[in-house]
Amino acid sequence: MNKGNDQFISFAWDEDGWGTCRAKLLETGVGGGHQPYGIHRVIKHPVDYCTILRDPLARQISHYWYAVNGKNGEVTRGVCVSTKEALAQQGVLSLDEWISESLGGKNLFVQMLSGEPAVNEASLAVARIHLREQISTVGVCEDMSEFLLRLCGSTGMKLPFYFEANRTSGASKGKAHLSDAARQKFIDDNSLDYELFRDATRIVEAYAKETGSIFSNALELVRVIQSEINQLENPHVYSSWVFGFDGSFLSRVHEVIRRFDLAPITAYLEFAQSQRRPEVDLFDGFVDTVGDGVVRGWAINLSQPERQVPLEVRIGAQIVATGLSGEPRPDVARAGYPSSNSGFSITLPDGIPEGFCVTIADSTERLHNAGTWRQGWHCE
Repeated sequence: MNKGNDQFISFAWDEDGWGTCRAKLLETGVGGGHQPYGIHRVIKHPVDYCTILRDPLARQISHYWYAVNGKNGEVTRGVCVSTKEALAQQGVLSLDEWISESLGGKNLFVQMLSGEPAVNEASLAVARIHLREQISTVGVCEDMSEFLLRLCGSTGMKLPFYFEANRTSGASKGKAHLSDAARQKFIDDNSLDYELFRDATRIVEAYAKETGSIFSNALELVRVIQSEINQLENPHVYSSWVFGFDGSFLSRVHEVIRRFDLAPITAYLEFAQSQRRPEVDLFDGFVDTVGDGVVRGWAINLSQPERQVPLEVRIGAQIVATGLSGEPRPDVARAGYPSSNSGFSITLPDGIPEGFCVTIADSTERLHNAGTWRQGWHCE
């Protein structure tokens, strides 16, 4: 509705032709998908992140029925499924088994929003920082209109409306039983995701309180218009958006919108644009070698590539050495990064114990391959 046909790019980096996908994303400026925090490193370009969370149990139940349904027929068109999804489709896995074992992903929100493969209290802390500081628009699926209004406010888009697509069809949901034991086990096993979901809810509530009537008036009108859109006969409600939308239906949606005076929405969007926070710094980097008392690699601020990047060598929470990027690295520029002066060399103190990491100073971001390092390690 906001960008026109074929402008939203689905992040499908694991498929052939991802380079074309990257180029189209940089051209159109908008895209998304089920991808973890860190997409800026993949495309070697700064981005403005948004995220929308859902009640963890509701998401898990929805995933189960989507799998049972063969992903709304996409399996018959050759779309890949996991072994667990295939077993659910075959009727081998019950809803109770799916939920009790968190087969649709355990603490998935923390993993995705931290960008770290391990899920623990440390990655939860990182995900929380990303929600507060790195992600400009946070929302919850339970209030899609609120999320889309804020998203338009942060991006400059004008139409905070939606219509349903790819809703799971044909599942006999009323016949499935979810036991109290399975429900409680899921809640216990996904306690970190519930903490993050509550954080997202608090962010949403705090924003509404801070912005007051200019936001609430706009949101009230969005909901009125959305209720009208929801009354349309929607040919896409059970089909995937990947295959596009026909122009006649989009025209009918626009006709509904044009019947209303959008002045309260416009006023809020202008206010939100005037209040946009400064662009956050996003980084990438790599540790190449550790030897002879020196750690070497490269680091770049993708948001401000001309600036040197402050770095810290840490053992746990202790900072044992610091340094700056800025050394010539033409190979980094040839790889597509926006700077040829991103190299660094940091001298380590005598007697440093084995087991340290290299991080961006005052940031949650570590350099690639900068887990626990030991003297003499080398990475190609």
